[in-house]
Amino acid sequence: MKILTVPILILLTMAASTVLAQPLKTIPYQARIEKADEYADRNNYASQLDELEEVYKERKDKSMLPLMAQLNYKLRDYGRAENLYKRIVDGDKKGTDIEARYMYGKMLKLNGKYQEAAEVLREVKNTDDDVYAPLAIMELKGILLAVSTDTVKQISVVPAGPKINTKSGEYSPTLYNNELYFTSTALAAGEEPGNTYVVKLLKSQRDKDGGWSKASEVDALISASSPAVGNVAFSQADQIMYLTKVTFDGEEVATSRVYYSKREGDAWTDPALVKGLPDSFIVKNPMPGELYGRDVLFFSSNAPGGRGGFDIFYATKISEGIFDSPVNLGPTVNTAGDEITPFYKEGKLVYATDGLPSYGGFDLYSTEWNGTSWSTPANMGPGFNSPADDMYYTIDEEGYEGLLVSNRVGTTSLRGKTCCDDIFTFSIAKPVVELEVYVLDENKPLRHGELSIMEQFKPETKVTEGKDDTYHFSYELDINKGYFIKVTRIGFFPDSLYVKTTGIKEDSTMIVKINLKPKPEVEVISINQPIRLNNIYYNYNDAKILKAAMPDLDYLYELMQQYPDMVIELSSHTDARGNDEFNMKLSQRRADSAMNYLLAKGITPERIQAVGYGESMLLNNCGNDVKCSEEEHQLNRRTEFKIISGPTNIEIKKQITRERGKIIDTKTIKEK
Repeated sequence: MKILTVPILILLTMAASTVLAQPLKTIPYQARIEKADEYADRNNYASQLDELEEVYKERKDKSMLPLMAQLNYKLRDYGRAENLYKRIVDGDKKGTDIEARYMYGKMLKLNGKYQEAAEVLREVKNTDDDVYAPLAIMELKGILLAVSTDTVKQISVVPAGPKINTKSGEYSPTLYNNELYFTSTALAAGEEPGNTYVVKLLKSQRDKDGGWSKASEVDALISASSPAVGNVAFSQADQIMYLTKVTFDGEEVATSRVYYSKREGDAWTDPALVKGLPDSFIVKNPMPGELYGRDVLFFSSNAPGGRGGFDIFYATKISEGIFDSPVNLGPTVNTAGDEITPFYKEGKLVYATDGLPSYGGFDLYSTEWNGTSWSTPANMGPGFNSPADDMYYTIDEEGYEGLLVSNRVGTTSLRGKTCCDDIFTFSIAKPVVELEVYVLDENKPLRHGELSIMEQFKPETKVTEGKDDTYHFSYELDINKGYFIKVTRIGFFPDSLYVKTTGIKEDSTMIVKINLKPKPEVEVISINQPIRLNNIYYNYNDAKILKAAMPDLDYLYELMQQYPDMVIELSSHTDARGNDEFNMKLSQRRADSAMNYLLAKGITPERIQAVGYGESMLLNNCGNDVKCSEEEHQLNRRTEFKIISGPTNIEIKKQITRERGKIIDTKTIKEK
């Protein structure tokens, strides 16, 4: 037994406000029973239940309890359903009503009373009933899953608030261009319950506090094109909106078909029917994605070829609005129950199912696509799932904030605490990555170094310095970013590397060991020999001289002071990434910036030729379209100088001394 095979029907049913019947004494018993039957024929469960409850108040006919309990269950008033099934079970002295006992255990579970539910369901499991014993086993597996799952998971789930949620049902949330699109259902103004329902497509924007603004109706052309429009999803690349249009037989869904609308300027085109999908069965929950390198459309349907009520299918896109024959996702994903509301992103499919062990009713499950098959589905865990129904998962581009739909306690409901669906927002705590850098000399601790960390694509550099007596640095990194790490130390060549935190899902520690190489005691500079200035680095797309570059430029200034006839070429180089012309101009600006630093200290212009070579003089094979590591690209981003006239050979003798406990690097310069 399922809550409902068509979730949109749940919402539309919940939209009906209850009609308070007249006192029984003014309406004959038989007339009220006939009225209840009429509502039943129209599948108007709320009004049918109202009539039966009025009859029961006066007649106290216990034979009515099973139907009243069933109707409360269909209306998802689990509290009242639990009380009614308990009365039936308590009155079953011989214990022969296995169905009522099973339903009582199920209601206890849906109300989060796991221990009590388990006791009742074990009794059902131990019977020889071939229908309810297997169902009880499935429910017990769900209870075990709920009570054994680690609840420490850092996820916050809260209602989207009164600007989004109403006493009617809200569902199908999706994010598009920093806007929230969703569907809301309510009775048309002035209509009798059970007659006409209005399903509106709404949108909301982020407000200044990070919440959602009051929702407004989307383009009237879309919202008015059918009495029921919903299940919205977007293909960002094509600027296409997919949605469903639904017709009803009474309050039951008769047809549900997928349409598409294209963005043109600030408006959406009139929805057109998507061709290629089943046209004689219910098709809902469209979700664009990619499989086998082709654009596809996932959806849920009760079409033939499935394993249960509703299964998830996909159809490959042929052209705009036209798709190939649907393909069932197979037994790994689909069960004998219902699979609905698929959400697909980067190989991960999240969907709702009542055919696997659950915390309550529908639970959210996820599965990964490896290029040829789906992984074993995994329950999304607490927060995402509750003792009630949980569905319609969606998440933003960064992967830490999203939305879902649930009738869990805390919703704004027409009837009971759990009748109606609301939209909930969730946020996942970002993992913390601790960077641990150890500075070494031949794998032995090397103290007195300095560490600088520059975030990739950021103009500012974050620097942390170690104490005189340490060789270990700690720094907290953000998720999904790249960082340049550089270590300097007097008497040693500097070294740098690139790290990234992309794809890290849990708190972790990144350990980096950097072995610095000592500088030689004697360095010879020869004419026309390029000498790399290792400390000359620039921020991304910037030519400004950084503080860390000044010692090397000061060293070059000292050298030119020592040899007044020395003329140098000061050159700057880039890696191959980016436009050739842009790189050439950037390298020239950087060479000019280094030259201007020396000119400001008193070196005359005729002694320096500043040249930008762009990407024309690479030191490795990392040219255009060649895949290289960040370290390999870094080798090409350099500033050099060479003597073009003046002394032919210069010997630089280095002496390492100590002064007041600190290491000092001194140089003696002489011509050979």
